[in-house]
Amino acid sequence: MTHKMFTKSAFKQALTCPASMKYYHDSDEYANQNNSDDFLQALADGGNQAGDLAKVYYGIAQGSANDIDVLDYETARRRTDALMLLDEVNIAEAAFSWGNCFVRADIIEKKGKVINLIEVKAKSWDPRKDSFWMKKAKAKVETNIRPYVYDVAFQKYVIQNALGSEYEVRAFLMMADKSVVSTAECVNQHFHLVTDGHGRNRVERDETADTLRTESHVLVPFPVDDVCTRIIEGTTAEQMETMGCTFKEFVGEMSERYVKEDWTLSPVSDRCFKCPFFSNDKTPGMKDGRKECWTVAQHFTEADFAKPSVSELWCGQLGNNPVKKKLVESGKFFMDQISEEDIPVQDAKAGGLSPTERRILQVALTTGNDAMLEPFRKNMRGEAYIDAEGLKKEMNDWKYPLHMIDFETTSVALPLYKDMRPYEQVAFQFSHHVIEEDGTIRHEGQWLNTEKHRFPNFEFVRALRDSLSKDNGSVFRYATHENSILRAIHAQLKASYEEDKKELMEFIDSITHYKVGSGKSEVTIAGKRDMIDLLEVVKRYFYHPSMKGSNSIKVVLPAVLKSSQAIVDKYSQPIYGSVIPSLNIPAEDPKSWITRSADGEIENPYKHLDEISAFLGVSTEEAEEFDTSSQMDDPMKGTINNGGIALAAYTKLQFSDERCTGALAEALLRKYRYNYGDGVSTDLKNGSSMSADQLLN
Repeated sequence: MTHKMFTKSAFKQALTCPASMKYYHDSDEYANQNNSDDFLQALADGGNQAGDLAKVYYGIAQGSANDIDVLDYETARRRTDALMLLDEVNIAEAAFSWGNCFVRADIIEKKGKVINLIEVKAKSWDPRKDSFWMKKAKAKVETNIRPYVYDVAFQKYVIQNALGSEYEVRAFLMMADKSVVSTAECVNQHFHLVTDGHGRNRVERDETADTLRTESHVLVPFPVDDVCTRIIEGTTAEQMETMGCTFKEFVGEMSERYVKEDWTLSPVSDRCFKCPFFSNDKTPGMKDGRKECWTVAQHFTEADFAKPSVSELWCGQLGNNPVKKKLVESGKFFMDQISEEDIPVQDAKAGGLSPTERRILQVALTTGNDAMLEPFRKNMRGEAYIDAEGLKKEMNDWKYPLHMIDFETTSVALPLYKDMRPYEQVAFQFSHHVIEEDGTIRHEGQWLNTEKHRFPNFEFVRALRDSLSKDNGSVFRYATHENSILRAIHAQLKASYEEDKKELMEFIDSITHYKVGSGKSEVTIAGKRDMIDLLEVVKRYFYHPSMKGSNSIKVVLPAVLKSSQAIVDKYSQPIYGSVIPSLNIPAEDPKSWITRSADGEIENPYKHLDEISAFLGVSTEEAEEFDTSSQMDDPMKGTINNGGIALAAYTKLQFSDERCTGALAEALLRKYRYNYGDGVSTDLKNGSSMSADQLLN
């Protein structure tokens, strides 16, 4: 069997877009952005670890005959056939084929003629409130769980046909049960994610992992056989809108097209904007499937691909789908085709730009539409829109000194600590900087949990309270993350037996807000020192065309650098660690944060981070020698510049030896000089201590 078969991955790709099956099939030729940072994504979603924990629950040892860890179809199927001769057996990665279809089942539990098919997903599920069926359309499979259930239905369909009617195949979806509290210490740390010599992610299980069989099971197999049967029979109501035909018809047509390499295009829609099969500088030499599709379907030229697309339009709380779907359906693919009438009306909740005005401004600046730009011209400063008067008015309500905080957190399928539920929040680090009214800045505080096997959240809040309690100055965050995390810890405290939980909960209430009631009776309760969201400040008072509709801090930072020479001049000097005192950078070796490329362009500060090996005082090669099993592929390479790597470093820190622990801790702490509190980002993300007039220079 040398030809490619229609696997469950190919089936899922066909459900997403039948045309993309070609690019998935020829994966060695076509770029796929979903493959970027594959290791970090695997670590973040926890699928590999969840899969191996499921094997523990079913008594399947790594490397045993029951763990069919081979890639080729024939070998996997022969080993499965041999095991299926046993009356009772549990098998991991069991292989079955029927017609053009081939599936590998995560877990098969064979009990005589009854086959329990268990598909393992690192997805959260709360049986107290979640449902497989839509509440307002009982015959429809719930949208959020639909891809997972269809995956199981496809496997059930293939396995049932492969085994014949003498067997009964029952389908289960094994997920992280949020109603279960772990009774085991550090479930996550029993399963180390590594990369083998072929670039495949795999899990190395420690020698004590088998003890988890006797602890509370955080992964639970939920029965989905009734749902799957109805999908296979074609009686669920969503099939025509998702596949254009019944399930069996779809599998028959797509599997035949896949193995025969009979490719046809799908109608262009707004979902094309999410297609991962496009090429960029990270995938040199690879073909661009998305460009190939649109060239044929819409007769796009190279010039068209260079034009700003409606995919860039900021939609905010309206959601991308309704707005962009309507534009594409009306034949509008480019920003210069959008008129003001195409932009939904959404009123402002506060001063500055309303969401509607911000979208109009984006279109005007992107397309050079002078008439559309006219209402905003008074606030234009070069390419950038800066509402200085509105910003000044906003800043008049701020109380000095200003406190800039940022959190690093994680929530994973397999709990990091005892007495936690799957996907319960863990706050493991914060950074705190202060801006005084006279413009001076200092690194006021930081906290990182380096103590292994200890739930950090309550100590995190105590340290944050102590760091912020020296005055009543305004506290700032960017986006909703910090508020959400503190409210989650508030709930954890309420259920705890901490002696000072009342005081900690009152502190959280003082700097956060939350909603009570529902519907028309819903009200928001805000603390006296409720954190100010600088994302909202950006959305109402600042826009630069280079942001292309994104308000991510990683996009806003370089946009502000392009808009303010004063900030560029200030942070081109080595002042962080000296003029701006730092807890991490010594005064005798201060840093500057502005660097330029060979063509003179200011580079994004996020690019300039030290490798973790630098904190060990050894080369990357030497670092590898004492770190051979890790939850990072190579934890000494790369930089702490995003949440995925921060999570990887923290998770590793929890079980590394002391030398590596120290290096990882320093890397995590130094991260902040680039991201949020220090140097450039203190002024840019957290609200500059410069006056609005200075910012405009």
